[in-house]
Amino acid sequence: MDERTPIDVENMEITHKVDISAPEIASLWSQYQVDTMVIGVYKYMLQIIEDQSIRSVLELALNLAENHVKTLKQCFQQEGFPIPHAFTENDVDLTAPRLYADDICLKYTFIMSINGLSGYAAALATSTRKDIRDFYVKCQEETIQLFNISLDLLLRKGILSKPPYIPPADNYKFYESKLEAMGLFGNRRPLNSIEINNIFWDAKKIQLTKAFVLSFAQVAKSEKIRKYFWKGVQIYGKHIEILERLLADDHLPRPRSREADIIDSTVPPFSDRLMLYHQMVFTSTTMAMYGTALATCQRADISTSYARLLMELGKYNAEASNLMIEHRWLEEAPTAPNRKQIVLHH
Repeated sequence: MDERTPIDVENMEITHKVDISAPEIASLWSQYQVDTMVIGVYKYMLQIIEDQSIRSVLELALNLAENHVKTLKQCFQQEGFPIPHAFTENDVDLTAPRLYADDICLKYTFIMSINGLSGYAAALATSTRKDIRDFYVKCQEETIQLFNISLDLLLRKGILSKPPYIPPADNYKFYESKLEAMGLFGNRRPLNSIEINNIFWDAKKIQLTKAFVLSFAQVAKSEKIRKYFWKGVQIYGKHIEILERLLADDHLPRPRSREADIIDSTVPPFSDRLMLYHQMVFTSTTMAMYGTALATCQRADISTSYARLLMELGKYNAEASNLMIEHRWLEEAPTAPNRKQIVLHH
């Protein structure tokens, strides 16, 4: 076989302009929405936080989001796309009284870092341009640091619900039948480690979501939106009960509730639009988690439960979209040209 000189891809010069793709602009646009949203949340949290160790973590999170927004603005301008409206200082009241205890601000940062890692991985996987890929690699590296710092502090403070432990088996084992694997017809087996992982972490994240949606229900100005958030509190409460029952049936620990970390203020630190969008982000990430669980759980009763819960959240999130449209709050993502309209009206 002939010896060939390896191609030096790293130092290859691209001699033509590579236009940004639809998946790339979609990821950048979506990230801009979320980063401008959390900037407002973190600025408010920094006004109320008392624990200095938690303050440093929130300051890091805010700094990362602000730097991302600067880079994203430059990218939109260079590519000829309008800078999205997203969220501004008008969506936050920094003078609002305390709504959250210190601990839940740290837990929020930890969970949002997990969501960020998932989002950046997906954005990286659907990007082709090198500068976009480099940006998401950098976002991943920064968010891994935030994840580790927030997790270490949660552990030091003893406020993290630790996942269940299962003792090691003597040897590996294969299922002997489909009935055994799926737990059908009286063959209900204990949860396996994959199922425990899905159920525990889903319940853990939903506990935080329920607490924040409860806080939104307390302070929303619109009665219609308050009722919508309260409906979410009830939905998430039911989902938590279902998931915790699965753990309890096998005598496994359940994550602790975060509702005690919500102060009984009724003064809104955030606009109804920001809170409604934030709830949509929470629900969308929960639906993604449910989808993963549905694809990896083997017990039939668990798969059926996840399918039902996923459908319920889909309907609930659709209601949020309708409310956003009703108030003219739903910003349109970059869209393909309407070729039919161009042809018929030029």
